[in-house]
Amino acid sequence: MDALLSLWLPIVLSAAAVWIISAVVWMALPHHKNDFIGLPDEDRFIEFLRGSAIAPGNYVFPDFRGREAMKSEKAGRCLAEGPIGHLSLWKPPLTMGGKMLGTFVVYLIVSALIGYLASITVPEVAPFSKVFQIVTTAGVLAYSFAMIPNSIWFGSYTRTIIAHVVDGLAYGAVTGLIFASLWPH
Repeated sequence: MDALLSLWLPIVLSAAAVWIISAVVWMALPHHKNDFIGLPDEDRFIEFLRGSAIAPGNYVFPDFRGREAMKSEKAGRCLAEGPIGHLSLWKPPLTMGGKMLGTFVVYLIVSALIGYLASITVPEVAPFSKVFQIVTTAGVLAYSFAMIPNSIWFGSYTRTIIAHVVDGLAYGAVTGLIFASLWPH
């Protein structure tokens, strides 16, 4: 526990750095601009949703969440012919504060877990390169690969998955650099 407490600064700094870099990646760099595409008749679709008064939530269509639903003719037809999909509706007005805070908390937890892993696997007298190697590997695993199964199941484009992996490589490397630079000796 003492070893982990001695890593509070790299934990907080790496979480903050990843948070800032991820904000820049999503707001300024072009490689996520086509992760989602527009609908062919967006105005009509939005009016349909407004008129349907569908509450904010995560929806799947057809609704095949149970065995009986999977066996239904409707589900069978949709699964064979389409449409099949999922829809996420957010509560308006869309605000970024809570999402940004939540993301920072996740990055802080990831950095704390990486710090814990490093504290039990890397000796205090380890050279920069060893700390960088272990922490970067853990960071890349956490930031690059955790989302791939969901991306596969929920139909992300291959280029979107690759872009997330590339982002994770950068986030992992930054985390490794910060921990290696501030590793207690």
